[in-house]
Amino acid sequence: MFDLAQRKSREGRARLYEDVWNLFETDGDALSDNERGIMTDILRRLSHDVEMTVRRRLAEKLAADDNAPPELAAMLANDQIEVAYPILMDCRALRDADLVEIVRHRTLQHQLATAMRADISAEVSDALARHGGEDVVVALLENSSAQISEVLLEHLVAESERVDRYQKPLLRRPDLPKPLAKRMYAWVSAALRQYILDNYKFDQASLDETMLNAMNEAVRANNGEDEPRDPSERLVERLYNAGQLNTGFVMKSLRQGEVSLFEFALARLCGLRVELMRRLVYEPGGEAFAIACRALDMDRQVFLTMYDLTRAARGSLTRSHSEERQRLHDLYHDISFESALAVVRRWRQDPDYLAALNQLAHQK
Repeated sequence: MFDLAQRKSREGRARLYEDVWNLFETDGDALSDNERGIMTDILRRLSHDVEMTVRRRLAEKLAADDNAPPELAAMLANDQIEVAYPILMDCRALRDADLVEIVRHRTLQHQLATAMRADISAEVSDALARHGGEDVVVALLENSSAQISEVLLEHLVAESERVDRYQKPLLRRPDLPKPLAKRMYAWVSAALRQYILDNYKFDQASLDETMLNAMNEAVRANNGEDEPRDPSERLVERLYNAGQLNTGFVMKSLRQGEVSLFEFALARLCGLRVELMRRLVYEPGGEAFAIACRALDMDRQVFLTMYDLTRAARGSLTRSHSEERQRLHDLYHDISFESALAVVRRWRQDPDYLAALNQLAHQK
């Protein structure tokens, strides 16, 4: 057999290749480990001289054999992708260790075929994510039968803030934990936010809170801050985290002339940045201020008192103040809590609050 292996005749080497293969198929169970190793080595040496059509035909045959010799499966899986593809996709004889080595050392096409393989283990998925590029990771995520560890899912969720292509397949995975889906709400597109709302059954308020926290963290990271610099903001955060921040505190701060504390507290309760909250409070007309307070289900008289105090503090009490106050009194009565909350939610995602106000006006 070894003599024949040394012949230069392509036809003879191809015949030997098939003879050894057939011997593996018919007497494989009776061969010793040493004999199996020798025969596998012969096939490997001959594979460069055997036409790809022959190797491909044998690979397709082996891929359908549930009892295929693992050595042969591994050999063909390391061949050119035209030969390796049916083995990588369908052959159950391939071991995880073989797949990991293929992912590490073979081509992108080998990695993609492995990523699309049914029921790959968490170990193989880890190797694909570590050694493959974005295309491979997307193929892995789209393979719903692939086992992916929660640690890897958490890593890919974090990466999805940077790599948009990961977002949709991640959210469509049946094994994505709800807390990770909730985290993604802060940076995915509007369409995917709606998908999260429709499929994960989160409360809208909790998702808005997630977005606000993510925004605050990003702002602080850009400023190199671990916590807010402003003492008023730090106090508000502590009260909020302790569950002690409420509209009573907001009113008390304003009455005592603690305007900065009032602004930070109201902004935190509304889930808005303080810069936007200041615009809403002090803009001429007061409609935005009214909507923000109505979204907190604040008593109408409490809002009107706040309105008076903010105008007095800004020195903007005029002859028309009583007329404006009456108009806001009527607006507060006419607008529902749900409508006001919808506008505030829009502000959380889109600082163009005037557009939201116009939209509300058109709905009336």
